[in-house]
Amino acid sequence: MSLRSPPAVRGGFPWPLTLVGLFTVATGSFEAHAGREEAGAPFAEEKATFVGAQSCVACHPQTHETWDHSRHSKMVQPATPKSVKGDFSIDRIKLRGENYGLRARDGVYYISETYLTGKKGERRVDYTLGNRRIQQYLTTLEDGRIVVLPPSWDVLRKEWFHTLEIVAPEEHDDSPVQVWNRNCFGCHVSGQENHFNLEKKTYRSEWMDFGTTCERCHGPASKHVDRYTRKGSYAGDANNYIVRQTNLDNVTNTMVCAQCHSLRDTMAPGYTAGEDYFDYFMPLLEYGLPAGNDPAWWADGKTRRFSSNALGIWQSECFLKGEVACTSCHVDPHEPEIENNPQLRPANNTLCTRCHAGMDQDLTAHTRHAPTSEGSSCVECHMPRTVTSIKATMRDHSISIPTPENTIAHGIPNACNLCHSDESAQWAVEILDQWFPRSTARQKLIDRAAAFSGARAGKPEALDRLVALAANEAQGPLPRANALGYLSRYSDPRVLPALASGLEDPHPLLRAVAAMRFGELEMRSEDLARYGPALAKALDDGTRIVRMGAGFSLLNLGVYQLDGEAGRKFDDAKRDHAIRAATSPDHAPTQLQIGRLHILNRDAEGAARAFEHSYHLDPDLEGIQYFLALARIAQERR
Repeated sequence: MSLRSPPAVRGGFPWPLTLVGLFTVATGSFEAHAGREEAGAPFAEEKATFVGAQSCVACHPQTHETWDHSRHSKMVQPATPKSVKGDFSIDRIKLRGENYGLRARDGVYYISETYLTGKKGERRVDYTLGNRRIQQYLTTLEDGRIVVLPPSWDVLRKEWFHTLEIVAPEEHDDSPVQVWNRNCFGCHVSGQENHFNLEKKTYRSEWMDFGTTCERCHGPASKHVDRYTRKGSYAGDANNYIVRQTNLDNVTNTMVCAQCHSLRDTMAPGYTAGEDYFDYFMPLLEYGLPAGNDPAWWADGKTRRFSSNALGIWQSECFLKGEVACTSCHVDPHEPEIENNPQLRPANNTLCTRCHAGMDQDLTAHTRHAPTSEGSSCVECHMPRTVTSIKATMRDHSISIPTPENTIAHGIPNACNLCHSDESAQWAVEILDQWFPRSTARQKLIDRAAAFSGARAGKPEALDRLVALAANEAQGPLPRANALGYLSRYSDPRVLPALASGLEDPHPLLRAVAAMRFGELEMRSEDLARYGPALAKALDDGTRIVRMGAGFSLLNLGVYQLDGEAGRKFDDAKRDHAIRAATSPDHAPTQLQIGRLHILNRDAEGAARAFEHSYHLDPDLEGIQYFLALARIAQERR
């Protein structure tokens, strides 16, 4: 989301225009009603709470043992001789022109550096981050920031490298330092609370468990534990008080994994397994990300970076039509390592042929390769290693087909040439044309890549493709939502009807993107009269990110108050934005954003507080001084 800057001040605060007759005008803060209880609301059943992984051991020792040896349990660990994999016997290393000292004594590890402050100092390694492919080392600074020290260990290659080879800090950071307890919040430990002190700009981070633990996937377990260990009085089957992922439908099942395995923006705190992902997270699609040399998405809309496997499988025909879920293949999520799961080895085609019945009876008729070769492995052709991870490549979970045409046009790797590296992509096109002539599945990916690459370049000829893609239900929700996002960059009569259609789509992601992007458009009064009621209706949508998007757009279009029940829903959407900002008290751009929302809501006091908050965090943040001055003017402070 982005908000428009108000016009220049002429004799007072530049409140946005409100359309008379459709929307009414009133003032008020959308934070003032936070925590409001509806009169007569029924008393809610007490919710289950988190109890920690140790509460699960007594009844589930074998499962706990399997998990304890997996990488999910070792995302972050205390730095001990058992957990540290790096070679600290090397006294000194040089990375990117900087010298670093390494030392281990009595089971404690130290790294000497001048990188963080410009002055030489020795930092104690408090925690390790990762243990399968690479391992990074965390130290705690005096202000409570837990930062990633530059020397990182390549577990597979047995060598040291600089952490900035795999991740860069945010652009507005004063120094190129990755702050783990600000930028990596949420997935590496469970039950994390940062306890950020704004006045002192300090952290006192705490968490319940190291790693991704039982309750991240099974939900808060207090009632389940009470039922079995404390003989609680809860009626019914105890499974009512715990989530079993395999009992969920494929959509909700994959959402459990997507809470971490997706590139996303957190819109609300508190997601627990079994809930609707789209009430808490908004996937970061290609249209909304800045251009760069290391993009998160390929031009055809498939994932390119890191472990966003859920966003891959959500595009797959196996998911969309075959109701496949993550646990359909990862049968035992407690043991996620591919190397330790025989059913996930490339030679095992039965995961695919159990649905694609009969394919295994005459495998070579389909693959045109020898039955025991890599070319007859389902995953080698349909899940090639085209996702760039941390100094490694991962399998593409969109489970699509080789499309060498996109290699030629857009540089997207294809499965054929990953094996036949001595051949050209044009050779692969000609072979596939012989084997599978006029493939509609290939053409779909070709058209998609042409639409998105053209849209990113701002080409007018991409418009027709985007309009068609957004309306084509066979494309799946993620590509269609991305097309809607790109469409909103164009000034064309077809854009508003396409967004209006998106607001009515059955999938919440299309409704959310449409709701958010309406507010980015320059709309005439007659357009607002036509489409404003649809946005107001979206304030009552069943999914939170749609309601938040509608509230954002109405404010950005100059509407800040509605009558009756719609007005109450509008207040709720505004409050959701305030809650979102409150969960990121250490992030200056988020506070700037909420301040701008306050401006559009005519709340000068709320805007001033948010801008002061943002300025205190980062006085050099672009635009902050302008907006702070604007709020002061609104408060009649000259």
